[in-house]
Amino acid sequence: MKNRLGTTAAPARSGIWRHPATLALLCLLTAGLPGAVTASRGIGAASPQKAKTLVFVVSGEGETEMSMDAVVSIERGKLAQPFADEKEADRTRFANEYFAAGRQYRLTFGGGDAGTATIKKWDTGCNNIHATIEVKTAAKLTGKVRALATNSETLGARQSARRAPTADERKTVLRLARQLYGARGASQSLLRRMTTTNLTATDLDGDGKFELIGSFVIATESKHRRDLFLIAEPQGAGYRASLVDYQSYKLPPEGFDSAIDFVDQLDLDGDGIGEVFAVQGGFDAYGYSIYKRQNGRWRKVYSATGDAC
Repeated sequence: MKNRLGTTAAPARSGIWRHPATLALLCLLTAGLPGAVTASRGIGAASPQKAKTLVFVVSGEGETEMSMDAVVSIERGKLAQPFADEKEADRTRFANEYFAAGRQYRLTFGGGDAGTATIKKWDTGCNNIHATIEVKTAAKLTGKVRALATNSETLGARQSARRAPTADERKTVLRLARQLYGARGASQSLLRRMTTTNLTATDLDGDGKFELIGSFVIATESKHRRDLFLIAEPQGAGYRASLVDYQSYKLPPEGFDSAIDFVDQLDLDGDGIGEVFAVQGGFDAYGYSIYKRQNGRWRKVYSATGDAC
């Protein structure tokens, strides 16, 4: 049965990741971000000496109780693993400190302050640790609408900028998605099968103009999938594709896909442009990626495993 990736503390049962498109998520890609923030003493930090800047992904189906994964640590201006996830002792040390019951973190949504996330407990999934949290926020978080949390007092200091797209925005980006599929060989009959799995409007660079970030799929009865993850930037009266992550593959018998979905955005390095966090499925697994805009182009600068059973 297909798991709802990113909406529960851990995915369902089974072996390792098997689809070639998702094997890469098991490899951590670290990259320096010029001008990245330095570690600050966040909410609930034990001491300035021990504090490090952490960013978590918040997801779930409940109105207040949700799940939280540690995704990235910002250390000396570089993105790094929060802990060595292959070492049980390191996972436990991290959980006992940063997932301690009662510890509180700032919740961010759309790149800005959006409430609090308070740890209730932590446990181990298949191969990773996850926290159960109580969320206080005005944002409507459920299913594919996720948020971020941090112990930093400075990240996400600007106003939150995230909303559902307008009818005109949706119409325009759907036209763009069809063009992108068509350029990759999709016939008109296939284009009629295109569905939107997630579409969000968010202001990534604080200029008052909202970018559109969406996930689309074309699926056939033969279990062939064409997944598209898209960042569309305003250009004139329309939009242009500034990131296109396209996959074409056949589902394994178990039915696990490797679709990419938007999580949220947060300016990690203080350059005024929010980095884009995304979650990707795998064979009974999921992982996180961070995209950064550099020299006018978006590229993936970091990947980490969420869990793999």
